[in-house]
Order: sequence, then structure tokens, then C-alpha cells
Amino acid sequence: MATDKLLGDTSRQAACRNGQGEGSAITRAANQYDTTSKRIVNTDPTLFGRVFDIDVPPGAQPGATELNLARVHADRRNADLVLTGDDRVVHLEFQRRADPTMADRMLIYRSLLRVEPGCTGKPIQQHVVVLDRGTSPSRIDEPGLTFEFDTHYARDIDPVRALAEPLTAPWAILAAARDDDERKARLATVLMAVASAGSESLARELTRAALTFAAIAMRREDIKDVLREAAMPADMIRDTEFAQELIDEGHAEGRLEGRLEGRREGQRQATEMHIVKVLEHRGVGPRMAKLIAEVLIARDETTSVERAAFEELDELIALAAAR
Repeated sequence: MATDKLLGDTSRQAACRNGQGEGSAITRAANQYDTTSKRIVNTDPTLFGRVFDIDVPPGAQPGATELNLARVHADRRNADLVLTGDDRVVHLEFQRRADPTMADRMLIYRSLLRVEPGCTGKPIQQHVVVLDRGTSPSRIDEPGLTFEFDTHYARDIDPVRALAEPLTAPWAILAAARDDDERKARLATVLMAVASAGSESLARELTRAALTFAAIAMRREDIKDVLREAAMPADMIRDTEFAQELIDEGHAEGRLEGRLEGRREGQRQATEMHIVKVLEHRGVGPRMAKLIAEVLIARDETTSVERAAFEELDELIALAAAR
């Protein structure tokens, strides 16, 4: 690097120190020292290394200094879960599949957690939970740096232990299974277990979690088979991607039955039967279910099944009573 170029830069920096230019004095000083130091080092990195006893490889060239956290999918705002106790911090990351950059991500998260309010000075325990397949690195071991954390694989958990409590039952779906039939049977067991949760809203939340995990480990058709066989109330799955699919299939079955019977009322009757089944699954008696179905179809057949599945039962019963 030419001396006059360096001096020229220094002169401009001196002008900043004298109040000329933008930014605070502190910022200008920091920029001055950083810029000057970097330019001297970049002139001959090996010579710089000799002065400071830093082993700079021969022929080293300047590389990227604006580091991109996105390369390892890390974001300061988006650690999955940080649990802060009085004596320690537990950091959890959940991965659909194993990530070869996971160790680098966790090291970055640890650096950020060490200076985070509420975490400073406390031991930090880090864990990665892999939900699906693959093996993820859990250690960095290289000259001058040793770093490790714990990696857990959902496929290794004990499904019986998970099924012991409604709150942990959804995890059982991700445990290893012999075949698809075992997974289907396990999903049915999980849906029964979460139905016994303390409240309807909690049961619905756990059902949604169970179906989310099932989408990782099972085929869609197998999941829908389980939902049909379990006679799952539609309001328990209304927030899931499977609800509308099952409703649409009910409409399609109704249209098919109407064509096969060759009657104009075929679709309406099939829709009515579908609505009655949905309402019976929600605990409505057959007679009241039929009355509600007739009212809903009379008002708007195209939305009748959705209304039977999702509207409050008290409102549906009131509609039938007011007929």
C-alpha cells in the first residue's frame, strides 16, 4: 500500500477529529483506528504476524469481514426457546432434520446468550432436538476451540413414557416404529390421550401438536384414515390442515352418491348424512343432529358442513329450535 495513500486517509481522519465531517467524535476515532490498522495489516499480513507473534499463513489474503449469520441460519431474535432459572439457563433448538451447520449455530447462540440480560454469569446448557431423520454434529473440536452441547433425537424416545401424560403424548408419534401400521395405531392412542387433557382448549392445542408431528413421520392418507376411524370431532381439528380436506372429501362423496342414485336429491341427502355424522361426533343426539342438518342445508348447502363442524353447539341447537 502506498504511504501517501495511507497519509491521505490519516489527514482526512484528522479533519474529522477537528470537527469536520459527520458522526460523533467517538465513532470517528474508532473508524480511524480500525481503518488504519486494517490497511497496514492488509499491506503485508505476514509481517504483521511476526510483530504480534500471530501465525499468519503464507499468502493470506483479505477475506469477508461482514459476517452473514444467515449462512448458519442464526438470528439473534429467534432462538427457539430459552429457559432462565435462578442458577442456570437452558437453551433449546428444534430441528425438523439434522443440520450440518448446527454446531456453528449453537456457538453463535451461546456467545449471544452470554451477554443477554438475565443470562449473564449463569451456566448455559444447550440442547438440540432433531424431530426427523439424520445425525447432527454436537461438538467443535479444533486447535484453540473446544465446544459441545447435547443433541437429542425424537426417534430415540420411549413412546410408552411419552404417552404417560397428555402433555407429552404428542412426542410419542415421532418415536421409532416398526411399520406404518404401528404409527397409525400410535397416533390413534395419542389422540385418545390428549382428549383427556384438562380443558377443551388444551386438548385442541395438543391435538394440533400431534397432527403436526404426524405430518413429519406419517403419510397424509394414513393420518386421515386415523382421523376417520377415530371419529374425531371436527371442532378438535378445525385449526389443522386436515380439517378442510376431510370436509371437502365429504362434499365429494355426497356428489358421487347423488350421481349413483340418479336423483336430484342425492347430493342433499348425502350432505345431510355427513352433517349428522359430524354432529353426532360432537355429542349431539341423532334427532337433534338431523334437525340442525335440515336447517343448515335450507339456509346454505355450500357452507352447511363447515358450520356443523365449527360453530358453537348452543348456536346450532338454537337454530333448530327456532325453526
